[in-house]
Amino acid sequence: MNFSIFTRLFLIVLITLLTACNSYQVKKKVNNLEDSITSYGVALRWSEYQELYSYYVSPNGTQPPADLDRLQEISVTGIEVTEKIINNDHTEADVKTVVTYFIKTQGSIKKLKLDQKWWYNEANKQWFIDGEFPKF
Repeated sequence: MNFSIFTRLFLIVLITLLTACNSYQVKKKVNNLEDSITSYGVALRWSEYQELYSYYVSPNGTQPPADLDRLQEISVTGIEVTEKIINNDHTEADVKTVVTYFIKTQGSIKKLKLDQKWWYNEANKQWFIDGEFPKF
């Protein structure tokens, strides 16, 4: 097969553009995950429990049970993400977090380790957590 110089140049440009577009989409998903983890932490830290609960959606669209009224007794003092592992497709992430908190009627600081399975909803372009709501 004998390709002209213009055909070869066109193919090179096309491949380069497709590669750049894919890199951009991956970066966008990863940044979206970072933003979601940050927003989740803000909601947890500032007792925005409805917002926090909105992140808990399984891939089949269900949400786990949660007693949001009970959370009014909780005061979060710190959040530390200790590990993030994203799969090769950039559609799932394992995120480990340590939450430091106290119960307002008690005085001792406690720690809760969260091992969360985040997943990307392509239709909504949003990350969610598949799993149980934290039990403090």
